[in-house]
Amino acid sequence: MATETERLLTEGDVEDTAHVLRCLGHPLRLRILDVLERGGEATVTEIYEALGVEQAVASQHLTTMWDKGILQRRKDGVHVYYSIGDERALKVLACVRQANC
Repeated sequence: MATETERLLTEGDVEDTAHVLRCLGHPLRLRILDVLERGGEATVTEIYEALGVEQAVASQHLTTMWDKGILQRRKDGVHVYYSIGDERALKVLACVRQANC
């Protein structure tokens, strides 16, 4: 009997994973994940300041990641807090760290 790692990937497995990888295929999005993984959640302001990018650029990438289901967001008054919403994104981030550390 095949174990989980020995079975062939299904079309659904591959499509779902490709969806995540396409979304995370931008360097800034990986850096956003890094900030969120280390802090748990953050506002747009905290993210763009941590990364040294313009607010509009950070907002654009955060919206893309939220639209694709990679991030979650919650509103608290005028603030919007982002956090990682797809555990597969953490696996990708771990691979990136392993490859570069």
